[in-house]
Amino acid sequence: MGRQERLKAILTTLRQYGQIGINDICKSFDISVITARRDLDILESQGLVERTRGGAVLKTITGDSPFFKNLDIRKDEKQRIAKKVVEFFKNGQTIAVGGGTTVYYVIKALESSSIHSLNIATNSITTAWAVINLSKTFNLIHSGGIVRHGSFECVGEYASKLFENLYFDCYVLGASGVGLESGVTVADFEERNLAELIIQKSKTVILVVDSTKINQVAPYKICNIEKVNVLVTDNGIDQEQARKFRSIGINVIIA
Repeated sequence: MGRQERLKAILTTLRQYGQIGINDICKSFDISVITARRDLDILESQGLVERTRGGAVLKTITGDSPFFKNLDIRKDEKQRIAKKVVEFFKNGQTIAVGGGTTVYYVIKALESSSIHSLNIATNSITTAWAVINLSKTFNLIHSGGIVRHGSFECVGEYASKLFENLYFDCYVLGASGVGLESGVTVADFEERNLAELIIQKSKTVILVVDSTKINQVAPYKICNIEKVNVLVTDNGIDQEQARKFRSIGINVIIA
């Protein structure tokens, strides 16, 4: 049995029992302790398991992370934004999708849309989870990489390699802040680096932020605002601010 088949089998056991020990893996697959530990290291790097003394437990997407704390904040606005975003998608497209709660609702909005055929690439575990839980089946490509536990986004060289070799019809991303002078900003340096790369590989950049993010500035700048083709936000945006964005060629959609 190859490593990939073994990893799938380990995950199947974890989903059934919730935990697994190093010795159990060694006996089941006739492998060494070192190999078993390497298998669990791989699954941990993908955000699928949490290592314990002598084994691992299945990692559930729950908890007190900022993502889950923010999921219900301004939920109605985020869902309205999401419905507007999916109107830009066309069947057969290849799209890149980031992480964050507004982007999560964009994926959820595909359920009631007319879209039924997409290639969806993401570095976000929560975004991938949303795709998996749709009743529709889309081609999902996940980057893997080092998991940021606050945002559940994967970063690092492994994640970058995927996006270096793909081109996208559009890129849907969220941000911590957006402004005419400050541009598009986020709170994590490595997430910023990956987003910059994906923008370079995308025909259309769709920024999705609720209006509270307008004129906010986070530490790390992804790009100048001019790199954004479409800005989708809610009706809390100041009309003069919307006019200024439109004056530099951004298609501002107010949900």
